[in-house]
Amino acid sequence: MTSSSPAKSAKTNLFTRIVWVLNIFALIGLAFSYLAAYVSPRTIWWLALFGLGYEFMLVINLIFVAYWALTRNRKLWFSLIFVLIGIGKIFGIIQFNPESADEKTLAEQGHVKVMSWNVRLFDLYNWFHNNETRHNIFNFLKEESPGIICFQEFYSTDRKKPDYRNADTVHHYLNSKYSHIEYTVTLRKTDHWGIATFSKYPIVKKQAVHFAKKGGNIFIMSDIKIGKDTIRVFNTHLESIHFGWNSYKFIENLNNDDIQQDEFSGGITILRQLKKAFVKRATQVEILHDSIDASPYPVLICGDFNDTPSSYTYEILSDDLEDAYKLSGHGLGKTYSGPFPSFRIDYIFHDSKIKSKGFRTIHENLSDHYPVSCMIKIDN
Repeated sequence: MTSSSPAKSAKTNLFTRIVWVLNIFALIGLAFSYLAAYVSPRTIWWLALFGLGYEFMLVINLIFVAYWALTRNRKLWFSLIFVLIGIGKIFGIIQFNPESADEKTLAEQGHVKVMSWNVRLFDLYNWFHNNETRHNIFNFLKEESPGIICFQEFYSTDRKKPDYRNADTVHHYLNSKYSHIEYTVTLRKTDHWGIATFSKYPIVKKQAVHFAKKGGNIFIMSDIKIGKDTIRVFNTHLESIHFGWNSYKFIENLNNDDIQQDEFSGGITILRQLKKAFVKRATQVEILHDSIDASPYPVLICGDFNDTPSSYTYEILSDDLEDAYKLSGHGLGKTYSGPFPSFRIDYIFHDSKIKSKGFRTIHENLSDHYPVSCMIKIDN
């Protein structure tokens, strides 16, 4: 009995040391995820991977906190302190704000409903294998009836086919007299892909900035007059990762032992795609930020940023602007519903001269993104 105690104690001490070493790696990973928000991917691109993995790093460190607490070991303070250092980032992915007044009441108080939605070309290629998806999208828009809506991945045609003339259909269903549509790709001189803002309020000026000379990503600036006030609405779609079918299948099959695949080659391909997107977005968000700073009017920014609240992209914009989700959202904020892990990548930002309430992430499976909306009012 006595001879086995030292051996048992030695095993316990060895296990504790191993757990502590793993904990140190988790602490370093969490620290890197914090640092990712402040270092441009153009300088150190791989830090952005840790920003992307912040939620995973957070959960791992919370597990270590729980383990050390159960074993009554003071090492719990290391992970706990690291988690608390980044407490603000937790509220970028989950919120507990009380419910705002209903939209009808807010509208009576002078608020305007704003929506942002990557509509995935109105299901042009029938990704959902449901011929009713486009019709359901427009019924949804009619029911929501936003005063201002920003679409990313917008598609429309000039051909005499009513099922594809989306610009006309949006105007009809929303009763929106005004629009600002900018195309990045046109084929056959009739089919257009791009970005669009529709408004029930007059658009008095339109500007566009293309990040690349041909195709690619973009942001548009629409000066919208609401009563006696004018605001500048930015609608943007920042660089996507551009995973192809093979990359998505590779990710889906990672945990499937029945399917043979070259995991090293597939992993390298995905890392290259991520690096390219991280670096491009860093440049794009800096250009966007400069245009926001130059605005003579209060600004509202809607868009698909393709980046999480722990990213350099988010930090650049949130440094000067308010995140409508943080102000009045509640629950998990994830907006991407596609096959890649779900993140919050769609946002509504505004400056302090605009007040927002009633932020919603609307869980309608009509695109690979959920629409987001809030009620805004210009603060005089």
